Amino acid sequence: MTAPVRLAVHVGRDVPEGLTAVLAALPPDVQPVAASEREALPEGTVAHLYCSDVLPRRPATPYAVWRVPGADAGDLGDVPVLADAGAEHVRPGDLQVSLRAWPEAARPILPFTRAGLRRVRDLPGRLVGEARPDGVWWGVPGGQPAAAPLDTWPTLAALSSAVVATGEELWTALAWAAPAVTDAAGARLLGLTPDEDVLVGDDPAARSRLAAELADDDLRAARLARSGWQTARSHLPPGVAADLCRRLGVRTAPHSSVSGLTAALDALGTPPHSLVRRRARAATAALPGAVTAGWRPHREEHS
Repeated sequence: MTAPVRLAVHVGRDVPEGLTAVLAALPPDVQPVAASEREALPEGTVAHLYCSDVLPRRPATPYAVWRVPGADAGDLGDVPVLADAGAEHVRPGDLQVSLRAWPEAARPILPFTRAGLRRVRDLPGRLVGEARPDGVWWGVPGGQPAAAPLDTWPTLAALSSAVVATGEELWTALAWAAPAVTDAAGARLLGLTPDEDVLVGDDPAARSRLAAELADDDLRAARLARSGWQTARSHLPPGVAADLCRRLGVRTAPHSSVSGLTAALDALGTPPHSLVRRRARAATAALPGAVTAGWRPHREEHS
């Protein structure tokens, strides 16, 4: 019997907050095992993950390092480095792990679709949503905003040309692929890169100005929204686990309970009963195994 592929995990006194979630998200045929320098490694060990407080001078290769507070590993070159998202010791290029729950109903809404939704709802052609400490606001770029109920923020995130937000409201906006403006602390907390994933303003006036400019620049807004959504998704444990395996060269057997098409639609956040899924199913129905393999029969669209 072939031994499973094993990832040796070396943990010190402080267990990183996101470690358990990442290990649980590893592919089914990759088995994490606790390791110690004083014990023999189990058969099938192909790579190592060290917490930075127990990183030896000569680590076994290939290996990755998880940064923990108070144990800076310095410049590790091409070695994959992980860290809890928002931690002060995080460096550019680290695989950041976020344990924030992804909004269940959220899906990326493209600028063209947003514009159409605003039009059919008789909303302004350009719309800026803003989440402030005193509530939620919306209005035209540069105009006087109006207050809205706090629970309408997901709707504003899905409809706005641009949004201004921090914290949980920013996370919600990213889940809806809203072009977003935030402050430096908000970007750092969620592991976002300024000018690539979000725009960053130093004060409320600067953030409002940036949002107004973004609302009038469809191309830039689309690029920012796509990057922000992808980065936020990549910080979730499954994305980090997959990237870790790839960068460590850990090869896993293909394992999927759904077809590639279904998985792609799931990754895009396509609603289960949407017209897009029905059209995709109809277009691929003639392919061998298209109906019997991969499509989830418990969903209403397949009944």
